[in-house]
Amino acid sequence: MQTNQELASGIKSHLNNDSAFAQTQAAWRFLNNENCTLIELSKPLLSAAHELCRNECSQYALVAHDWSHLSYGKHKSKSDSYNTIKNSVGYELQTSLLLSDAHGGPLSVVGINLKDKKQIHSSYSNEVERKSTHLEALSQQITWLEAQGFNKKLVHIIDREADSVGFLRELEGKLWLIRGKGHHKANDGNNIRKIQDIAKDLLFNEERTIEYKGKKAIQKIAETTISITRPANPRKVSADGKRVKVINGPAITCRLIVSKILDDKNIEIGMWFLLTSVRDVSKATIALWYYWRWSIETFYKLMKSAGMQLESWQQTTSLAIAKRIMVASMACVTVWRIANAKGPEASEIRKLLIRLSGRQMKRKKEFTYTALLAGLWALLSMDDMLETIGAEKIKSLLAKLVGECKFI
Repeated sequence: MQTNQELASGIKSHLNNDSAFAQTQAAWRFLNNENCTLIELSKPLLSAAHELCRNECSQYALVAHDWSHLSYGKHKSKSDSYNTIKNSVGYELQTSLLLSDAHGGPLSVVGINLKDKKQIHSSYSNEVERKSTHLEALSQQITWLEAQGFNKKLVHIIDREADSVGFLRELEGKLWLIRGKGHHKANDGNNIRKIQDIAKDLLFNEERTIEYKGKKAIQKIAETTISITRPANPRKVSADGKRVKVINGPAITCRLIVSKILDDKNIEIGMWFLLTSVRDVSKATIALWYYWRWSIETFYKLMKSAGMQLESWQQTTSLAIAKRIMVASMACVTVWRIANAKGPEASEIRKLLIRLSGRQMKRKKEFTYTALLAGLWALLSMDDMLETIGAEKIKSLLAKLVGECKFI
């Protein structure tokens, strides 16, 4: 089910004998069927994740976790939407995306949570409470993922929101890579100081040239070991309406890897403070893993504005939206398979899909996921048309049209 352009209200119909209305009705019945649950819809995605983990991952399987707001401010029929952030009405989507540690490409969606005004719809559990914080719900999801029996060790990659000592203690025994906050304090072995001050005393080595915001830049990396000893300070209130007290706990010893980005004039344009429990991987690889986390932002772009037009979907409930997200995620997995495939035949099919998409590629860029998605839909529609109408009938109709128009 591919959406039309943003201004179109319905799902684009196939070129078969069913009417567009009948296909829309069929989609409605599917998305609102009680037997079609999110947990059932997640099974093909999880099966693909296991297969691709075996084939595309080397030593570890990376799992990027992130949140995104879905804006439906003009959709008055969605009665379960709410103010997700200031001046934004809709839902909140949390996604866990499996990435390859060999090439950094996305492989499969392994979990989602969609939060509406009353509840959280989850692809892995019916027991995620609406009042759960981001990190409480994520901790539950990570525990579930760790129990799924992947044949590679999972490394959970999360942005700065996860720099919470209480959350890090929840992840004891698991592998994680988190972007830290520079003003948080840690023990460098001698003193307790801000992480940004610890970074100033480190020796940086030039590691590689990277692309940063579309331009070439130099990445320099330094490393040390730190111990996080501060108490957890939960941002929540108890049942009686009082702020939960700080919680002391054991120290968390981890690696601090600082990635400094410099432009061609040697001016600092960015800095990441990366905290990780992974021990046997080089600091350069850790920095590269975090750089690959951007794939989840690309996934959101593919879903929202450059392929699926998620924020234009007309389903009237959050559960129907969540089910359609799972189906759309299957289309994304198909595109990622094509993008990651090796060999001359894979290159040939990518070129064909780009031609069918009608998209222009930048110089030296073979493809984009959005172009592959558009081309794939065109190819499937073409196949449907050939089966339904037939090549000879199409040629006959075209000949009559050309003859009438005197077009050469």
